[in-house]
Amino acid sequence: MNKHFCVLVIFVLSISLSLSVFAQTPRVNVQNEFVYSANQGAHNLSAFKVNLQSGRLSPVPGSPYKTGEFPVSVFTSRDGRFVYVVNQGSKNISGFKVLDDSGALAVIKGSPFNVGRFPDAIVVSPDNRFAYVTKEDDDKVMALRIDENGALHTTDIAEPTGKHPISVNVSPDGKFLYVTNFYAYTISSYQIDRDTGGLTKNEADVKTDERPIYVHISPDNRLVFVSNYGSTTVSVYRSDLKTGELGEVKGSPFLAGAQPYSVTTDPEQKFLYVANWGSHDITAFSLNSDTGTLKELEGSPYGSDWFPYAVVVDPSKNYVYVANNGSDTVTAYHRDTKNGKLERMSGTPFITGKGPYSLTVSGFASLD
Repeated sequence: MNKHFCVLVIFVLSISLSLSVFAQTPRVNVQNEFVYSANQGAHNLSAFKVNLQSGRLSPVPGSPYKTGEFPVSVFTSRDGRFVYVVNQGSKNISGFKVLDDSGALAVIKGSPFNVGRFPDAIVVSPDNRFAYVTKEDDDKVMALRIDENGALHTTDIAEPTGKHPISVNVSPDGKFLYVTNFYAYTISSYQIDRDTGGLTKNEADVKTDERPIYVHISPDNRLVFVSNYGSTTVSVYRSDLKTGELGEVKGSPFLAGAQPYSVTTDPEQKFLYVANWGSHDITAFSLNSDTGTLKELEGSPYGSDWFPYAVVVDPSKNYVYVANNGSDTVTAYHRDTKNGKLERMSGTPFITGKGPYSLTVSGFASLD
């Protein structure tokens, strides 16, 4: 299937996704939060500021921002200063700098940054020195160096993956990288040289259910979660903290909704949330962080708008945001931090550009 030009037909599967959320490390004490939506059909980026008292979203000055063609992935540097968008149709990455507490963005000098054909997902290392990008039809993951101004520079680091890599993520401690291989039904793991950004692939890929599409890592680095689009399940693995190699936990895979697309934990890794593309809802689980086992919460699943692709929990732990590709919106929920349950926010959903595809939420520290 040619995803470059098969964008907005609701009943056609597009299979490129990247989103990720980490509690960003602030540079000083005053914290702001922003939500970014890569809008595949509109060829732009929506940027919203989070009202930390209510969770409501308001567009930042200048939003939406023009990107390249068919943006399919958005991720920020871990300090929230830079925003990167993978433009699959343009074979490049747009880079933006956050100017101030308003959240207004400016294009990074040298952007867009060429990366060659079929770029898919992007992730930034915890030290903000490297970005990693999957190349879905080249069956590779490549590394880019990030300079102090946020510009991306090519390197000679590129490692093989399984067939048709989609999502990529780095463990919060920066030691390991994981890639989902959509057509191979596997996940690949790599050890990262944190000085050079180099990757060493672990010998054996690990089996998943059918069509693994997104990977998330727990904040304590010990658990890895994979949503399996073709099997309506989530696989859970325990990571070897020395090698990054994976072993599936007892009871995995766990049943989610129809065609699960993305998965995330809350910052305290007590709960897990899954965006189900096919059933237009969010499955919520309690997570036993010692064993890795999941148990669906009473009241789950929670309805979203049409065709949710992406789900994120904000760093304050109070809110959940979901990108709905079929309705051009972001649905927002209040989250009970004690029991993990969700309540749809008044005034939601919030309007994005056409075809929101990837979502991330970031903290940004005031310069004052």
